Amino acid sequence: MCGIWAFSGSKAPGYVAKMAPWHMHRGQEGVSYACNVNGVLMKLGNTGNLASTLCLGHARYSTSGPYGVELQPIVLGDMAMVFNGTIANYKELVKIMRGWGLEVTNDHYDAWVLAMYLRHLLMRHDIDGAVRRLFTTVKGGYAIIAAWKEQLLLIRDPWGIRPLSIGFNDDGIAAASETSALEVLGMRWRELEPGRAVVINPRGNAEVYGDGTRGVKRAYCALEYIYFMRPDSYFNGISVYSVRQRLGLSLARKEPIKDIDTVTSIPESARVAAQSYARALGKPMEDLIVKNRFLGRNFIKPPMERNQELYGVIKEGIRGKSLVVVDDSIIRGDTLRLLIPKLRGYGARAIHVRISSPPIRYPCFMGMDFPTRRELIAHGKAIEDVRKALGSDSLIYLTVDELLWSIGVDEVCTACFTGNYPFNINIDEVEGDFTR
Repeated sequence: MCGIWAFSGSKAPGYVAKMAPWHMHRGQEGVSYACNVNGVLMKLGNTGNLASTLCLGHARYSTSGPYGVELQPIVLGDMAMVFNGTIANYKELVKIMRGWGLEVTNDHYDAWVLAMYLRHLLMRHDIDGAVRRLFTTVKGGYAIIAAWKEQLLLIRDPWGIRPLSIGFNDDGIAAASETSALEVLGMRWRELEPGRAVVINPRGNAEVYGDGTRGVKRAYCALEYIYFMRPDSYFNGISVYSVRQRLGLSLARKEPIKDIDTVTSIPESARVAAQSYARALGKPMEDLIVKNRFLGRNFIKPPMERNQELYGVIKEGIRGKSLVVVDDSIIRGDTLRLLIPKLRGYGARAIHVRISSPPIRYPCFMGMDFPTRRELIAHGKAIEDVRKALGSDSLIYLTVDELLWSIGVDEVCTACFTGNYPFNINIDEVEGDFTR
């Protein structure tokens, strides 16, 4: 998972710099840019006072390759690319390109493989042919922004797994993972349809290519709604904030515990669901767990940083209380395993954990960094076993049906909950490709 954005038109360097902070929650390992400067694509650490009419930006959250060092954009001659997602069959693409007689370097890193593959498709075919071949050969969740021969190329996977939107104003055309990054700049925007590509030329004219959705069921990533996107963004035309409100309401409807003094949440992404849950039950909601905002999001940290102390607690609100702690999801259980003993140590009488998603039991190969079953706390375990591992007094998740009701559509990827992937893959084989 990453954040990607771009601008084509006057003042491009300034626009991409302004959009960067609105994507930092999607990638904490670094931000980098590529701009067309006098016809040459250059990779940059910042845009400064640069003069350019085409720039791309990328906030890195690694799901393949080494952590922290493989910053996009990837620049290959006359093409620069940023990409959000994961390519499940990138090893197959390597074989295809070697069959073409190409030398594929950096073949452990799916973004590099994808960039090389896309560039050679564009060299071998017209844009429509290249895009159609991309859609029929690449498996995974992907949103792509590329600069190609002074044009801006936007591509979204046929399943719609990863978000990508287009914004418009008098200065030019933008693209971004987060719709809020476009709204804050006062842009009109729309989401790029799954299985489509848009090419924007230097004059600002746009052409649409591809029909990659034919016979493909859409599968919007559930975790974008639950956790990843900003609450002020939209995904598949649905307000992320409203989904999180309904997730909290769904939790409240199944609450069996009457002895609740206070509801709190794991900041930041669980707060909206916790507020909705507390309001539905008529219980007070307090921010008793305080995050060090300068340390970022724990789930998307590299492994060596995941056990950093991210959270403090308000001791005065905990002592003697029966607490409900709402979180959006449990991946590895790192956060709760650190927090629950701390809450007990400060005198919590009871700790009830409520999760606004189903148990995550299967790996993701479409853009989230949990590509193996062994790292998932709920894989192969009953909910009671997870509760014991966490040390809480009770643990309740949502069901998949409750999740789908909360989102409001059933065209949702639930692979990490059910093991049913949007496309055919061999889990054992793909796990091996992504083991780091």
